[in-house]
Amino acid sequence: MLRLPDRLYWVLPLGAWTVLILLSLGLMLHQSQNTAFATARQQGRDIFHMIEAMRLWNSQAGGVFMRQSEATPPNKYLDLPERDPVTTSGIPLTTVNPAYMTRQMAGVIEKESGIRIHITSLRPINPGNLADPWETLALQAFEKAGEKERSEIHHTGGEPVIRYMAPLFVRKECLKCHEKQKYSVGDVRGGISVSIPATDFVARLDASRRQLVITHAGVWAIVALMLTIYLRQYRLQWNNLKLLTATLEDRVRERTAKLEEETAAHRASEQEARQHHQRFLDLVNTTDGIVWEADAQTFVFAFVSRKAESLLGYPVEDWQKPGFWVDHLHPDDRSWAPQYCASCTGRLEPHRFEYRFIAADGRVVWLEDIVTVVAVDGRPTLLRGLMVDITARREAELEVRHLTQRLMLATRAAHIGIWEYEPQSGKVVWDEAMYELFGLSPDEFHGHIDDVTARILPDDVPHLTKLLDETLNTGNDFVTTFRILRHGTEIRHIDAQAVRVPGNGHQPVRMIGVNRDVTERKRNEQELLRLATTDVLTGCYNRGYLQRMLELEIDRARRHGDMLSLLMYDLDRFKNINDTWGHGVGDQVLAHGAAVVRDTIRRTDTLARWGGEEFMVLCPRTSTAEAKVLAERVLQALREHPTPPAGVVTASIGVVTLRPEDDADTLLKRADDLMYLAKQSGRNDACCDTDAA
Repeated sequence: MLRLPDRLYWVLPLGAWTVLILLSLGLMLHQSQNTAFATARQQGRDIFHMIEAMRLWNSQAGGVFMRQSEATPPNKYLDLPERDPVTTSGIPLTTVNPAYMTRQMAGVIEKESGIRIHITSLRPINPGNLADPWETLALQAFEKAGEKERSEIHHTGGEPVIRYMAPLFVRKECLKCHEKQKYSVGDVRGGISVSIPATDFVARLDASRRQLVITHAGVWAIVALMLTIYLRQYRLQWNNLKLLTATLEDRVRERTAKLEEETAAHRASEQEARQHHQRFLDLVNTTDGIVWEADAQTFVFAFVSRKAESLLGYPVEDWQKPGFWVDHLHPDDRSWAPQYCASCTGRLEPHRFEYRFIAADGRVVWLEDIVTVVAVDGRPTLLRGLMVDITARREAELEVRHLTQRLMLATRAAHIGIWEYEPQSGKVVWDEAMYELFGLSPDEFHGHIDDVTARILPDDVPHLTKLLDETLNTGNDFVTTFRILRHGTEIRHIDAQAVRVPGNGHQPVRMIGVNRDVTERKRNEQELLRLATTDVLTGCYNRGYLQRMLELEIDRARRHGDMLSLLMYDLDRFKNINDTWGHGVGDQVLAHGAAVVRDTIRRTDTLARWGGEEFMVLCPRTSTAEAKVLAERVLQALREHPTPPAGVVTASIGVVTLRPEDDADTLLKRADDLMYLAKQSGRNDACCDTDAA
């Protein structure tokens, strides 16, 4: 029935019609403006993409050359080598990079169409590219807010202008000109703004708006007139209907009052029952599990909550079929789960157990079933329970076990031990691999840092302790190598790495690390070093090692003002030994002679095989006189220690002392000359610098 006074019966429909027309007009005006502005924005976007494509072409080509002219002078802001070449016919050219080309094109486009194109940046090289206030705001939005474009209608000099701007990103080709500005690929280095005259655009938009207003006003007037006529006829019919309705309502009220009295009590009891039932269903269906009730003897479900459908995919009706639960258990659980449940039910014991259930889509779902037994006269009649999905927990537990197993296999294969150290208490926790690395049993290790340091070589303990303290104080990674005494006699090299774990309210600061036995690697490194510096036959140093040591000793002698001498000796008539006794005896002579000389020279001297039967003795802090005495001792030792069956093998020695003008080559050359002078003098002799003089 109408709630307004009769004289205002027309206000509501006419008002609704007026609001509808106004909403339509507003929507159409908004869509018209958005469509027109989108068209203008697209025009600016197309111009930007055209300029950007031409700039990319120019950038990929490394710039283009144009004839110099008044309109195209050299770009003084472009710092490139060979910027202004001259053709073979004498025509001066200049390099036009993307920015210069954009400015040249902008001048032509503005002259021909009035459209203004401006390349700009917040850090321009060319002052002419400085951004105006609107462009500055747009560039800041591109760099900080990540905007892709910006467009607005401005009024410049009383005339409307459509302004569009999009960013220019740094490409790899751009770094040739902009690397000095410390740009990186992908940075916003500036943008291009397009200003399009919009006088005609605004005029067309205003005309479209006026047409929409006129059209909507006409439609409103026609419909309003028709609605007024209809409402006038409706008012007459409504008055007649109102009289008839009043009579009928009086009769209905009388009969309804009697029915309401009779059913009030019944409705109240039903409402209370429905509320209790709905409360139960709400609790059951919102529980994160399947609430169920079943016969204690047959396991046939009498009730299953709706969670069963979403969790396992079976309709509730299927659960109420005989044998449903047993038939959908996992085959491995089908034999024991029903027996276990029946056994607990027979003893009237509440129970909980975990088993696997096959879902409708074939998934295997782990369920934890919490069961209560309802008994009557000491006999079980009903089972009530809650099934909870524990698949995620089971999978997580399985994954943790697998990860633990893989980690144990990896650490065992790599001989890596894992440890944890708590500096506050000194407690140390090892895994099984650590016991093997240190050669200890769990009974021999008491879990304290002192047990660890007691098995580290004393020379390595100070460095290790200092590094531990530094890691705990600064948080730097702990990386070092130390030696341990395994089984009391075996020295092993251990590579250690660890990190500091910050403490919290429940756990103090601690370190977690790994140890790896690198003894074999150390042995291999030492063997490689020995092979790289040692002559295999004689066991003394090789030529390469002596060459390096000679250069180092020359530098050291000059730095400290010390003397340095060098002995070069060659075994006499060694070719005759090879020819007479064979190369096997020759090798014995070389090895035996090297051993004799090694025992004769001083501990600070270095013996090396220079090549063939030639040897060198490097004598630091040794004068010429001292070197001459050492050479005589070498000759005497060789004479006193013959090599069977070759007998006594003598040598010819050249003795030199470092001079201010000497380097390694000249020193070796003088030693070689003196050695051959000794051979020419009859062999089994030593010639010195003073002898040659």
